[in-house]
Amino acid sequence: MKFLKRMHWFELALIVVIMSTHLYAAISAPHNFSSRWFVRDDAYYYFKVAQNVSEGRGSTFDGINLTNGYHPLWMLVCVPIFALARFDLILPLRLLTLVMAALSAVSGILLFRLLKKTAGEPLAMLAAAFWTLDLGLHDIITQQGMETGLLALAIIFLLRQMQLLDEKPDPLSSSDFIKLAITALVMLFSRLDSIYLLLLAGVWMIFRRSPIRYLLPCDLLFTFGAIIGAYIQRAGWKYYLLVLPNSAILMSALAFILQTIIFYLIGMYDHPRQQTTRQIILRSLAGTALSAVLVTLIMILLQAADLVLLPRAVPLLYWPLATLLTILTRLAARAISLQPVQPATPQPLFLQIKTRIKGLTYWLRDIFIYFGLTGTGLVIYMAINKVLFGTFMPVSGQIKRWWGSFPYAVYGGGAKSALDIFTFDPQFSKNWELLTRPLYTWAENLSVNGGTPEAWYWSMLAVLVILWLAVSLRKPEAGLPRLVKSGVLPLLISAELHGFLYGALGYSASHEWYWVMQMLALVILAALGLRGLLDLLPPTHLLRLATWGLAGTASLVLAYGLTSTIIRLMPLRDAIPNQPYMDMLPILEGFTEPGAIIGMTGGGNAGYFIHDRTIVNMDGLINSNEYFQALKSGQAGNFLARMGMDYIFANYLIVTASMPYGEQFSPEQFVPVVGAPVYGQKELLKFIPTP
Repeated sequence: MKFLKRMHWFELALIVVIMSTHLYAAISAPHNFSSRWFVRDDAYYYFKVAQNVSEGRGSTFDGINLTNGYHPLWMLVCVPIFALARFDLILPLRLLTLVMAALSAVSGILLFRLLKKTAGEPLAMLAAAFWTLDLGLHDIITQQGMETGLLALAIIFLLRQMQLLDEKPDPLSSSDFIKLAITALVMLFSRLDSIYLLLLAGVWMIFRRSPIRYLLPCDLLFTFGAIIGAYIQRAGWKYYLLVLPNSAILMSALAFILQTIIFYLIGMYDHPRQQTTRQIILRSLAGTALSAVLVTLIMILLQAADLVLLPRAVPLLYWPLATLLTILTRLAARAISLQPVQPATPQPLFLQIKTRIKGLTYWLRDIFIYFGLTGTGLVIYMAINKVLFGTFMPVSGQIKRWWGSFPYAVYGGGAKSALDIFTFDPQFSKNWELLTRPLYTWAENLSVNGGTPEAWYWSMLAVLVILWLAVSLRKPEAGLPRLVKSGVLPLLISAELHGFLYGALGYSASHEWYWVMQMLALVILAALGLRGLLDLLPPTHLLRLATWGLAGTASLVLAYGLTSTIIRLMPLRDAIPNQPYMDMLPILEGFTEPGAIIGMTGGGNAGYFIHDRTIVNMDGLINSNEYFQALKSGQAGNFLARMGMDYIFANYLIVTASMPYGEQFSPEQFVPVVGAPVYGQKELLKFIPTP
């Protein structure tokens, strides 16, 4: 009872709505789960591996090949749930529906608490309701059965912990940073590409009373952006994606490390108000020039050893852009800073450097604890992967990078334009789709009366950004603390780095569930923008009532939309009794013998539901590192033949004429099974190993 009394009425209402709605879904007809709820193939990669682990077969999808093609913490959650699959294949899916609902409810509660002080209770309620009850977000984060629900909870919990620590007086204790590191590791192992937020959260909290907190994340983003942008400008985005990503990323990382050291020593991380405009400009010129020269020399040496490629114009393009961005960052920080700072006492440069080196000792303990623990956790994870699976990181990510290196758009390909690499293409970039998709749709409608959709889109986006800045920072003494206390600044920069580096690395086949950080950042920014908009109005009792009324009504509409949709989606009885869980199963089970090994390009859901047969994943996402190496060397056909594969269920043209399968097999290796019908352009083919 004491626990319930400590909870806000909205939190209790959110729990009731989410859990009761999903309880209804969990007890609905069995066929609903395969055809209407857990419909993503990628989710069943987790389910089948978890089932095999629980039954003692090891970390394997097909029971033959060991795999690490998943994010570890969600797999750990799934293992005890899918231990129930030995009794009934649907039972763990029912339980997982409730687990995902619980993750959603807790995420909503934490988001409400995160925004309650910064945006106010009504807008915090609206943001939490939207995050948990909006149909689009629910489909991506909760309904698909992916790691996204756990990741969302871990990110919001990390932001909330950062907020609470920020409220504590200096200095933070060792136990504070230990807890923060453990929370960051939970987030990392929920989804490994959240490492950007792990890094920036450490910077944000360790340097919380220093301008480094704000300036270093910006420098990180701008350094990578300037160098990769220089590579793209010099080579063109298509050639860049085919040949240059590794060189560009390496140069960016080296430049950032060198630049950070130089900037710190020459005072570029001192408070901008302690420096004159002239000092800021001169130090920026000197710091970026020195780091550019050093990183260029290193890259030239590496190029001489045939380790990297460095177009000669890249340093010349990178340096002025990096200088300009550095100057603008410092001047902007100087202009909006609320902190009164005394001008620095003039000292010789060597004394300044000596003082700054000595000042590092203030942060060494916190750096060692946070980055030591998170780094150790990551190293242990990578070492376990190397020992058990023969590769340091999940093979699925490595395969998608490999796909991105092909000259053709295999599985969708990588970025579609230079703007797409930077996540800003209005047609192709999906990272910020929660905002950009409705905005571009609106732009297309407006363009009917004149102008292009792109022109309308960029105009509206510019107006929206300007309006947000105007209302949010009209009173910096109120707006800036809200940005800081909500943690949205490190989240926003991490989200942009996350999407941008996926594009810059040539990563192929990204999906909507990758962009949890981006969606969360937009929701928080919207809440803070609405808070700033309300600040423009006189703070009357009537305004307070109207705000509660509108937020409450919108939340109820969201709740009704979700519950009514789930009730329609998940009927309590199957329309056709005893129907198979998947339409392809009668083909696979009716035209193959028990014990047959069947290859599929995908096959997650078939692998989970099929009886007395084995599904082998041929694209490699949930297969072994050995199979991946065979794919790269053009030996996948021989690998599968040695494994004893009997059939392939796939599109004939894909496995005989498209990359990367065309070079693995010859057409005569596939013989159509007589009588087996074609399903979704896929046909059952007898696999004939080559002599």
